[in-house]
Amino acid sequence: MPGKVELLRGVSLFEGLKDQDLSTLAGYCRFVSYEAGDVIFDEGSRGEELFIIQEGEVLITKRRGSSDVDIARFITGESFGELELLDEAPRSSRATAEKPTTLLQFPGGKTPFREIVQRHAPLFAPVLHCLLVMIAERIRSTNRLISENAPWVQELRGQLCTDKLTGLFNRVYLEEEVAEILPRHGEETALIMVKPDRFKEINDRYGHESGDRVLRSMAEALRTTIGSGGIAARYRGDEFAAILPGAGLERARVLARDIASAFGRINVGTLAGPGLGPVTVSVGIAVYPHDAANSVNLLQKGFELMFAARSGGGNRVLCSNDPLEVG
Repeated sequence: MPGKVELLRGVSLFEGLKDQDLSTLAGYCRFVSYEAGDVIFDEGSRGEELFIIQEGEVLITKRRGSSDVDIARFITGESFGELELLDEAPRSSRATAEKPTTLLQFPGGKTPFREIVQRHAPLFAPVLHCLLVMIAERIRSTNRLISENAPWVQELRGQLCTDKLTGLFNRVYLEEEVAEILPRHGEETALIMVKPDRFKEINDRYGHESGDRVLRSMAEALRTTIGSGGIAARYRGDEFAAILPGAGLERARVLARDIASAFGRINVGTLAGPGLGPVTVSVGIAVYPHDAANSVNLLQKGFELMFAARSGGGNRVLCSNDPLEVG
């Protein structure tokens, strides 16, 4: 008979996982046996597990008035119960063993599904995506995506969208949020892209741990400078970004200069070591819809302007209409 990993591999929900990840999940599973006629779960019971049939047959029924209506029948190798996992909703049907049946139950112990997901967030990112697609496809007609109303899913999304080093949002969140902000806030949403001019020197001379300390200080300087009216993110590596809904060009230009000043006040000598001057930055500012018609192009424009400022000698703020004088 197939073991835990083999059974998990056959479930579409887990098809994108590597063997190592499947082994991790297998540690949270257990085999459960039922005799013919045994109820596996009943209507109204809390949906906390999914089941994979190792051997046997399961009938899914729903109570209608005074009689039961057959909904589905599952056989060896098939799975059921996935949809209720995400928000632990009450079961809408009954599952009964039609003959002696052995199931692989996940989770199979005292650790609830949400805690397992939080322990292994990177592992579950493709699983949750697949589950969301399944839910969307199966209940599209009701226009109700159960998963998106679950607070702990939103909490997990926050974890997946946060840069672990700096605590800022990451590039994934930035790209999603810009796409959502533009339709809501309309014109004058500004994007500021920031890159320190000589950050590589810090890593090369004092090591990456020193560089990480400086990056965390840069992140705090950015967050503090833009305040609650904007969204700060670490775009990639030593590149940062800020979204400023409705700020407009002139407000964004003022904030960009404030950010450059805040970065310049970072005490690199204390965080890394002596011999390096103050931090200078290259900054690009793009404003919707003047510089770009959509979120993708806005990010691209801000990125291009930031690198144009850097190529022009650095230590400057550059907008799309500014002349670039090479320093």
